Amino acid sequence: MPKKKRLKLSTFIVDYTGYKIGELFIKLSINISIKNDISEIYLTHFTELEDRLVELIFEYGFYKVAVNNRGEDIFLKRLVADRGEAVNMSPVEFAGEFYPSFYDGRLVKKFIVPIRPEYHSRLFTDFLGRQTTLPESVGEFITEGNTIKKAYLSHSKIKGIESGDILPFYLSGRAEITSVGIAESAYTGEQDSGDILRRVGKRSVYSLSELMEIAKKPTIVILFRHHFHLKNLVNFRELKAARVLAGPPQSIVQITDESYASIKRKGGIDERFTIN
Repeated sequence: MPKKKRLKLSTFIVDYTGYKIGELFIKLSINISIKNDISEIYLTHFTELEDRLVELIFEYGFYKVAVNNRGEDIFLKRLVADRGEAVNMSPVEFAGEFYPSFYDGRLVKKFIVPIRPEYHSRLFTDFLGRQTTLPESVGEFITEGNTIKKAYLSHSKIKGIESGDILPFYLSGRAEITSVGIAESAYTGEQDSGDILRRVGKRSVYSLSELMEIAKKPTIVILFRHHFHLKNLVNFRELKAARVLAGPPQSIVQITDESYASIKRKGGIDERFTIN
């Protein structure tokens, strides 16, 4: 392979399982790469049967490229793609293989998703300026905050959210769009708390008792990957002036491609990580 600047990851055993620490470390390594203008990440690993590490890294775009002279498999991940590579891939496949890059052209829909401050704080623990909680300060994890793949639940009656659709998140307390996710799947009209729990696992902000209460009404369950926090938060005044929103969103609302383009431009999403 050509000589270039790459980030090398070291692997180690984690006993504190069940807290999505692997996803957290992948997310941190990607952030480090972006800050240091690195477009490829790699690691070496003695692969075993039913290897959970390999399953995890494959899910976020690593693939085997070689075997070194010690017999370790070499796995590489690319963060940036060119347009030609995206032609034969679906938007959700592209977002998985080249995560955090994503497709944002006219083949996918865009939906603004409102989220309350207390839930935003738990779901997006890496959001700049967020206050660290007391339990976190003594070493406890907020599992759903560690994840890349997250779950959003709502009683919204919206339909039509599909794999690859773009989800800008609107923080209701601050009246700003803060973050962008890409939908992997959406389930509407859910009312079985057991089914909801199986779908969301530990990727939701809700406890079992809260899920049971939510399920008393038809619920939409959206599984999505968090891709970016906006470099520049886009507030409601700007959204209204650009005719993206007429009023503060009380539920999920679909927006036009032009409205999304305005959010993308004002929010400072890096064009290197989008294909359209």
